[in-house]
This record gives sequence, structure tokens and C-alpha cells, in this order.
Amino acid sequence: MERKEYSTDELRAKAEHYCARAERCPLQVRQKLYQWGADGDTQREILAHLEEHDYLNTARFCRAYVHDHYLLNRWTVEKIRAGLYQLRLPNDDISAALQQIAESPQE
Repeated sequence: MERKEYSTDELRAKAEHYCARAERCPLQVRQKLYQWGADGDTQREILAHLEEHDYLNTARFCRAYVHDHYLLNRWTVEKIRAGLYQLRLPNDDISAALQQIAESPQE
């Protein structure tokens, strides 16, 4: 089966829709763009567009990830930190997001 070829505008629209449905990190979007057939330059261009228009925000993603995995899934702080590092997110964003655990009242 042949893979459909998408124009840059189509890829941008698909990426916007993908990011609008849930919080995503740049690595997830890059992997999805690769699956859709985008080359490296196109991926960088689309990621820059998504960040510029606030579809992608690593700090916001980290906060959502910490919230979901700590409060809903009951992961440990160490496991959450490892998951965020694996997604290649900035250390500052990871530390700030994990700080919300330290500041939240214990249940």
C-alpha cells in the first residue's frame, strides 16, 4: 500500500489538529510528522509554527503530564521525571512541573 504524500500546508493542518486534541510534546509531534512523510526541514518548520501559535508548549505539556501521571495514575515522582526526560523535554520545564507536586496538599 502506498503512503499518501501530503503538502506542507496539509501537514501543518494535520499537526495543528493533532496538537489541538491533546497536549503533545515536540518529540511526539516530530514522530507523527515522520510517519506522515515529512522531511527534516519540513518538520522543523512545522514545529516552529506550532510553538509560535501556542499549539506546542513544553512547560504546559510538563504540567499536564505531571498532573495526569501523579494524581490520576499514582506514579512516583521518579517515574514521572524519567518519563519526561525520555521525551527530551527541557530540565527547567520538568523541574517547574514537578514543583507542583511538592506544593500540592497530600491526599
